[in-house]
Amino acid sequence: MAYNVVIVDNDDAKISDISTIFRRTPEYTVVSTYHEVKSALGQSSMFKPDLFLINVDNSGNLDALPAFEDLFPDAIVLGTLKQWDSDIAFQVIRSGGLGCLIKPFGLDELKNSIKLFSRGIKGVKPRLFSFFSAKGRSGKTTLIANLALSIAQQTGDLVAIIDADLQFNDMAIFFDIEPTITIVEATRDVRFLSPTKLNSYFLPVTDKIQLLCGPKKLEYSELIDMESLLHVVRMAQTLFHYVLIDLPPGFSQFSTGMCELADDTFMCGMLNTGFEVEHMKRSMSLLNIWEHYGKKVEIVFSRVSDDLKPNIEKRLGHKITAVMPNEFLMVSAANSGKIRDGLDRDSLLARKIRELAKKIIDDG
Repeated sequence: MAYNVVIVDNDDAKISDISTIFRRTPEYTVVSTYHEVKSALGQSSMFKPDLFLINVDNSGNLDALPAFEDLFPDAIVLGTLKQWDSDIAFQVIRSGGLGCLIKPFGLDELKNSIKLFSRGIKGVKPRLFSFFSAKGRSGKTTLIANLALSIAQQTGDLVAIIDADLQFNDMAIFFDIEPTITIVEATRDVRFLSPTKLNSYFLPVTDKIQLLCGPKKLEYSELIDMESLLHVVRMAQTLFHYVLIDLPPGFSQFSTGMCELADDTFMCGMLNTGFEVEHMKRSMSLLNIWEHYGKKVEIVFSRVSDDLKPNIEKRLGHKITAVMPNEFLMVSAANSGKIRDGLDRDSLLARKIRELAKKIIDDG
């Protein structure tokens, strides 16, 4: 495809730098450049633009983006930034733009950005879900894997899984993936990455699901800091419509920080001895704080039948979003790395997973 390109930037040197990358390619033609966004809106139509590159470090330019969507609905709008800022990137997406590029960038990165950002949904902020448990053996990793598969099947959207259960990460085993690159490298490099470069750290599970694997060795988890992982997560949100984070069990600054960042937090428990209900009840104080500040918190119990749900809700004093039945065949599939093939669609667990996935989709 050939593009007529319009550049909006108040810096002549930046306009010259960006224009230079198009000089030797017939696919892109710079048809006009502007210092002011108002001039671009008023005069660009005569050039039939297909691609706008707009400096969104300028707050006025950022605020004007919805007008480009109204006047040029078929054109691609990309923001340009001196350095990465997730809040600005999300505003660009909500305003109808595809995403943001970090200056300076080359032609290959521009092409890859258009390709990758076009996978998302214009005008919709990506959604982030954290999965937390007070103790281990809660069924959350199995839940995440199956939810990702079901969300992708029901929507056709791209889903990312970030395995941040740093010491006991099992997601790669579930999907029979041998990690070639992991969350350790992503957090190490994130200060130097753009979204398109970060994408290469996610490994394909299916054509709609990608996984950022946990550390290969237990000791590598010590190399990951909260701030760098925060940058990875927020940048990943510009690449995928749904991002699901598997968190380590137990309360820590790391896990609670990720829950506070998420749009929704799933508190997961698995009924084994009966003490799990009491453990969940002890966690309710934190849950109540999150809900007080407008965070959505969902409770999911595994190995629980529908008839037990009212009794557990009464003991907790809180509504349970979903209960999942025991499913030994699913556990076997997870342990053998065959979970990506999906559950038997007629099984009770598969129906429960589909219902929860649909609720997540509809809530958006």
